Amino acid sequence: MIGLFRRLPWTYQIGLIVVVVTAIVVLGFLALQQFQAGSGGDDQPDETVDVGGAAQFVPQGEQPQGVHVIGRGEVVLAPDLAILAFAVEAEDPSGTTATERAREAVTAVQEALKELGGLSLTGQDLQTGNLSLYPVFSNKASAATPESYLAATTITVRLSDLSRVPDVLEAALTAGASELLELNYTLLEQRQAEQDALRLASVDAASKARAIADAIQGQVSGLINIEGDLTVLGPEIEKPNLEHARAAHPGQVRIRAVVRANFAFG
Repeated sequence: MIGLFRRLPWTYQIGLIVVVVTAIVVLGFLALQQFQAGSGGDDQPDETVDVGGAAQFVPQGEQPQGVHVIGRGEVVLAPDLAILAFAVEAEDPSGTTATERAREAVTAVQEALKELGGLSLTGQDLQTGNLSLYPVFSNKASAATPESYLAATTITVRLSDLSRVPDVLEAALTAGASELLELNYTLLEQRQAEQDALRLASVDAASKARAIADAIQGQVSGLINIEGDLTVLGPEIEKPNLEHARAAHPGQVRIRAVVRANFAFG
């Protein structure tokens, strides 16, 4: 083969060399491409492999951060404030007369409450709402003219001596109040109790986060975010009246806090 190659003209020799070199380059390039295609798939992570029933690979941006917990706290206290709301009404065919009668009733109730010994009701403890006037129509569907007018307002009493609730209730109804609308027992200073409930809920949340971290052999390394809600539950009193006020125990006020916290885990 070498002797035959040497006997060829020099122009053919050069052409044959170029063809052989080109063929070698092309074959080498194709072999390299095949090698890379065959070995590249072995280095990629398997996204479907499960460990303990959970996917081993989680896409970026969907990984949960920290330990999420809910803490609860409750403060239970005896009420030290009673709030009574009375309705004062007067009805008359004349709107002017109804209004005058309602104002006279309001004055009579206020004076009766102020005369109760040992209360010393101030302006904040005894408040009157706006006086409203309503037309009253007959039951006939064709009635277009009011047959009378109703003037109505409210008187609210704040009482710190809970033992005097029956006295206030009896005095107001005797003096001209139409009915007792509400009787609520609550706290005079509620802010401190709310803070105590939130503190208890936060401690509960932190304790739960540490317990979770210990269970999975980690530790809580800081707080990411936290938010809380408060609910105040007073004694439930349905349709309060004088007999109920005399016999019923005020009950208890419950302040409940719920804290949702996210602690960093490390």
